[in-house]
Amino acid sequence: MKKIIFSLVLALGSISAAQALTGDADAGKIKAASCASCHGALGISAVGAFPNLAGQNDVYIINQLKSFKSGARANMMMMSMAANLSEQDMADIAAFYTALSWNGEVAETVTEETIAPTASIVEAEVVEIVSSTPASAIYPGDVQAGKEKSLMCASCHGATGISAINIYPNLAGQSANYLSKQLANFKSGERENAMMAGIAAALSTEDMDDLASYFAVQSAKVGSGDINEAGHKLYIGGDAAKGVSACIACHGVNGKGMKQAGFPSLAGQNKEYVKQQLISFRAMTRGNDNNGMMRNIAIKLSDADIDALSEYTSSLK
Repeated sequence: MKKIIFSLVLALGSISAAQALTGDADAGKIKAASCASCHGALGISAVGAFPNLAGQNDVYIINQLKSFKSGARANMMMMSMAANLSEQDMADIAAFYTALSWNGEVAETVTEETIAPTASIVEAEVVEIVSSTPASAIYPGDVQAGKEKSLMCASCHGATGISAINIYPNLAGQSANYLSKQLANFKSGERENAMMAGIAAALSTEDMDDLASYFAVQSAKVGSGDINEAGHKLYIGGDAAKGVSACIACHGVNGKGMKQAGFPSLAGQNKEYVKQQLISFRAMTRGNDNNGMMRNIAIKLSDADIDALSEYTSSLK
């Protein structure tokens, strides 16, 4: 009898724990934003290599995420994505995808908003990729090795470092010094981002140099945004009344940056990404800038200033 009662107590405890981790589809929608590049905004993937998650059994999704996190199921990209997920995160994400129907229609509590389905990543794969260059004379990394290691980056940043998703940065043609520093900062936590922290956690210094060298030698995106006159004025001349220095001092007239100094290129960068970084610097939620330079500038910028600058930099070629 005692054994039966003990078993019932354990069972009830398990049920309570399961109920405590009931997923919240609305919370899961937000947490699943980083999944959209591979699995689609509504859980329907545009790329054959990635599974559809819409309408999938929530218990199955949770079990797979747990397996990726523990390493029981091996996949470098998914292991990195799952590394920082709590059990509640997994339950919420599973609830979001389970609430979606197979035909892409959304359940009542979930709606598609800012994360739009992107162009197929396969489209980027037909672009010529630079993999053999004399870059070793300039960069410490191995470009060919970087190409192989960059496969886990392609879903967000594109095969050649040009992202089809506006909230993610373009890496092609970016300073290798800058890229390797950002990866090191993500790994150390100096720059906070749950997704990138998980990915960078498994990278060695050699891996970071290889990836940075690979993306540095790819052809940068040509700016296609609208020329914003207010943004142009701020970028070129700053704002003396606010104490805002001109952007050209570090990023150059054409937005190409200063590679040896580690100042990034802004030319052709995604407008939404630049805007979010300026907001993060202003809010002090990003703080890995040298000597607080960007934070000291961004804190003096208004929302209108940030909109103007981010639009202008996206037009630089």
